[in-house]
Amino acid sequence: MIKNNARVSIACQQSEHVGLRLDKFLFAHFPDYSRSYFQNLIDLQKIFVNHKVAKKASYTIHLNDNVDINFVHTQEFDLTPRKVAFEIVDEQPDFLIINKPAGLVVHNSTNNKDEDSLVHGLLYEFQDFSQFEETERPGIVHRLDRDTSGLLIIAKNQPAQIIFSKMFKQREVHKTYLAVIHGHPDTKGSIDFPIGRHAIKRHKMSHLGINSKPALTFYNTLAYYKFSTLVAVNIITGRTHQIRVHFSAIGHGLLGDDLYGRTSKLITRQALHAWKLNFIYKGQEFSYLCRPPQDFVHLIHNLYNELGKDQ
Repeated sequence: MIKNNARVSIACQQSEHVGLRLDKFLFAHFPDYSRSYFQNLIDLQKIFVNHKVAKKASYTIHLNDNVDINFVHTQEFDLTPRKVAFEIVDEQPDFLIINKPAGLVVHNSTNNKDEDSLVHGLLYEFQDFSQFEETERPGIVHRLDRDTSGLLIIAKNQPAQIIFSKMFKQREVHKTYLAVIHGHPDTKGSIDFPIGRHAIKRHKMSHLGINSKPALTFYNTLAYYKFSTLVAVNIITGRTHQIRVHFSAIGHGLLGDDLYGRTSKLITRQALHAWKLNFIYKGQEFSYLCRPPQDFVHLIHNLYNELGKDQ
């Protein structure tokens, strides 16, 4: 996320951006923010096109247009504290380790603005979270997809949030996931495709996407089943939907993933679990391991016991 009151300039220098609405153009460059956020900035006269105040989100972008954005915090969602079910694995003075259940979103967006999120639960359980400068994502330093379960780091104060954000940027937090993928890849390997926003389906990411950024994934096979494989996955970068996109790109989409992989009668969500976390914080080493939830365990048992059955 960009600091409050920061001013950022971008220019339209790619032909695929010509003809986009202004709000879509901004969303393509800054996918961590919603289109409604940029629409709010336009209403607040915080966005300029060619040094003139932007009047409409529907403005059509032209080649070499220069856009200046003043990033200010706007309240888009109702963040009234609410009790939300999640497990606290560990609590330290500066951070929490959360076991996020599948089905819970980390924070709200325009696609789920009225839904209970982990942020609602944090505000309910910890009064200090209301003191963060980042009012809509207090303490959030990384994310898991709605239907991905497992370990998540939550900063408990502003200085810790800055430190952890820097650690993630410098790749000093090591994450290992468990995933069940379709087919049989090599026993170990790496996937090195850049990831960007899908050119047509804006809710998706793609290894052939717009404004792609480098992304690197390593995996090791833990078990082969008849039609699928259990793998341990380490991601060096942390792009949106990275594991799901990368395995789909090599023809081994995740089981249960109806967006990038293939559905399965054995699990109703993508078979992805944030299993391990390792990092050094203020000179002290921290290491966590989180057992997969029951639906993931049930999937593995069925794959092991029913090797001959169609998945």
